[in-house]
Amino acid sequence: MITDWNVQNVIWECQKMYHGATDPHMTGFVNWPCKQDLYRVKFAVDEMLKNTSGFAGEQEWLEELQKEKVWKALKK
Repeated sequence: MITDWNVQNVIWECQKMYHGATDPHMTGFVNWPCKQDLYRVKFAVDEMLKNTSGFAGEQEWLEELQKEKVWKALKK
């Protein structure tokens, strides 16, 4: 399989939705559809992950990401 997508571009698109959902200069009529799009992406990704196999080293990798997340939160 050729991986012809760019993770940073996918994250960038989600960040645009996030900024649309949190823009204080906009009303809920603009913010809410952006948040709905984030939910649509989240639900789609959750469903895809649920239907994939587990892989060697996956749990350790996820634990490492969780540790990084905790450290970032503690540094704030």
